[in-house]
Amino acid sequence: MGCQVCKKSTVNETTIKKTDYNGHLKKYQINDSTNDNTTEKPTIPINVTVDDDRIITRPTDTNDHIEIQIVDSQAFNESFIQQRQQAINNRSYQSTIESWRPKSLQQLTETIKTFSKGKSLIDHHWIIFYWIACNIEYDTVSYFSGKYGDQTAEGVFQAKKGVCAGYANLYKYLCDQLEMPCEVVSGYAKGYGFESRTDAPSKTDHAWNAVEIDRHWYLMDSTWGAGHLDDAKEFKRELSSYYFLPRPN
Repeated sequence: MGCQVCKKSTVNETTIKKTDYNGHLKKYQINDSTNDNTTEKPTIPINVTVDDDRIITRPTDTNDHIEIQIVDSQAFNESFIQQRQQAINNRSYQSTIESWRPKSLQQLTETIKTFSKGKSLIDHHWIIFYWIACNIEYDTVSYFSGKYGDQTAEGVFQAKKGVCAGYANLYKYLCDQLEMPCEVVSGYAKGYGFESRTDAPSKTDHAWNAVEIDRHWYLMDSTWGAGHLDDAKEFKRELSSYYFLPRPN
């Protein structure tokens, strides 16, 4: 199969203010780009610690990324790009998902199944991604203490917080319940504390997902899609749709 070099372009994002379940004002960023033949310019996470998990810091505008060749030249075809953008821009999906109050993981699963019926696989994934981004908080206490709690799907759902492994496990669990191929991937990332690192990592430091859609495999990172750390090392919820089925560059 032929290869294709990834293209770069600037992504236009609109900051949308919403009120959370406790009446607090919060911001979400939704990609409103309408050019379906271009790719988003990634906001590269900076600063990584030498631990076994990674949190995205506040994104910075940078061109510091690598041009790579995609082996599967049909993965990011025009139809896929259009469907992905339509799912992200669908305000009805957002308002419906934000209204859910599942009392159990099983109830959440059934709610997603019902709402996803008749929709595309890309829509299925966006529904899962958006719910996790709106409801799961990064567990900064566990991260900085190195004492991770229950990172199973059930544990993360009950606590409404987790580290990257927990986000990835919850995403896979929900995909499994909808019978959609999904794997948890462990690897290396440029996250919190990366600039202070002086040597190569000795072990993997982040976890995300790989999903199969129409015989093509794509990446998914609901951890970094949910928010970032601020200068006070506190988690700030801020949706980044870039990490929903991004190009691998």
